[in-house]
Amino acid sequence: MCSSPKSSGSRRPRSAPSKSLAESFSSEQRARFTKVANQAEQRRAQRLATNKRWKQAQADKSNTLAINKTSEQNTSLFAWVSQIFAH
Repeated sequence: MCSSPKSSGSRRPRSAPSKSLAESFSSEQRARFTKVANQAEQRRAQRLATNKRWKQAQADKSNTLAINKTSEQNTSLFAWVSQIFAH
């Protein structure tokens, strides 16, 4: 025989189909679950908006620093050239 023997115990018995989470809740529990889930979604949206604003502020800050650094380099280069031609 070419293939190795398989254990007959390796198969799992089929389980009964599981119910959805909401099917086991009463109407009050479903309402509370919905309320909590909606609040979580609102917090998630607020957190994402805050993170987006923070990242934008950081990008603006780094751009401003780069522009200032470039202008300082240009100023110092201009000062250097001015000193050479002044003498």
